[in-house]
Amino acid sequence: MVAAQAIAATYAILSKIIFAGGTNSTVFIFYQFLAATAFMAPLALITERKTRPSLTPQILGWMFLLAFIGATMFQLLLSGSLYYISTTTQSAILNLLPAFTYVLSIASRQENADLNRLIGVVKLLGTAVSVSGALTLVLWHGSTDQVRLSLHGTAFSDGWFGSLLAALGIISFSTWLILQGPVTHQYPSELSITAMMYFFGAIQTGLFAAFTCHRPSDWILGWNLELLNIIFGGVVNSGIGSFIFIWCDRKKGPLFVAVFSPLMLLLTAVMEMAFLNSPLHLGSAVGAVMIVGGLYLFLWAKSNEESEESVSIGKNDEEEASAPLLLSTPPVEDP
Repeated sequence: MVAAQAIAATYAILSKIIFAGGTNSTVFIFYQFLAATAFMAPLALITERKTRPSLTPQILGWMFLLAFIGATMFQLLLSGSLYYISTTTQSAILNLLPAFTYVLSIASRQENADLNRLIGVVKLLGTAVSVSGALTLVLWHGSTDQVRLSLHGTAFSDGWFGSLLAALGIISFSTWLILQGPVTHQYPSELSITAMMYFFGAIQTGLFAAFTCHRPSDWILGWNLELLNIIFGGVVNSGIGSFIFIWCDRKKGPLFVAVFSPLMLLLTAVMEMAFLNSPLHLGSAVGAVMIVGGLYLFLWAKSNEESEESVSIGKNDEEEASAPLLLSTPPVEDP
C-alpha cells in the first residue's frame, strides 16, 4: 500500500502540472483508461488463464458497475471539482476517505466497531488521528500552488459546488472499496477485474468525452509530458495501483486500504519539496507525524485483531478435533 500511495503521489504531481497547462481532463482520463486496458488485459490473459473463473452475466454487470463508480465517476468528479476549488481544498476533502470508508465498512459489517475493547478504540483513534494529520498538513499553512482549472482561462468562484463534486467522488470511491469484497469473493482474479474495469471505464469516459469535448485539438496528443503521464497514469497508477488496491482489499478489507490514503498527501508534499522547491512549513511536519502515528495505531490494532481471530479459529479447530465421537450402536439390554 505504501508503494501504491507513492505511485498515486507521483501521478498527482504530474497531473497538476499538465492540467494547469490546459489539458482537457476528460479526454486525458479516456486515454489513460485505454492505456490501462492495453497493459492489464494481456497480463491478465497470460497469468490467470488457468485460474480465472468463467465469466457470467452477473460478473460482467459487477465489472461495469465497479468501472462506473470506482473509475469513471471518481476520476470525472475529482477532475471536475478542480474547475471550482483549489488543490488545497480538494486535498482536504480527499483525506476524509478513511472516515467515509469506516462508516460504510461498519454499516456493511466488513469491519467490527467494538468500542468496548481496546482494539476497537485504537482502530478508531488511529483513523481519526491520520485524517486529522492530513487536514493539518493541508490547512495549517495552505498551499503555495493554488492551481485551479478553467474552461475559459479564469477560475470559477462556486466553491461549494466544487466541494460537493469532490465529496461525491470520495463517496463513490468508498463505495467501490466496499463492493470489492463480495466481488473478489465470487471472482478471485484481481488482474482480470482490473482489466475489465478499465475496459468498461474507457467506454464510459469515451462516450462522455464524445458528447462534451468537441474541439479536435483536445484529442490530439503530442510527444510531451501529457503523453508521458497518460502512459504512467494508465499503466502504473490505474493498472498496477488499482491491482494493489483490489488485492489488499480482498486480503485486509476496505478500511485497511482507505486508511493509507493520507500517506499520499504526505508523499506528495515530500516530492514537491524535493522536485518543485516547495517550502517546508511547521504544519507539514506536525501533519506528517500525525499521519504516520495514526497509521501505526491502526495497523497495530488491525494486526492484534487478526491475531485474536487466528487464535480463536485455532481453538475451535482443536475443540472439534478433541470432541468425543458419538457411538451409533444401540445400547445393550440386560437379559
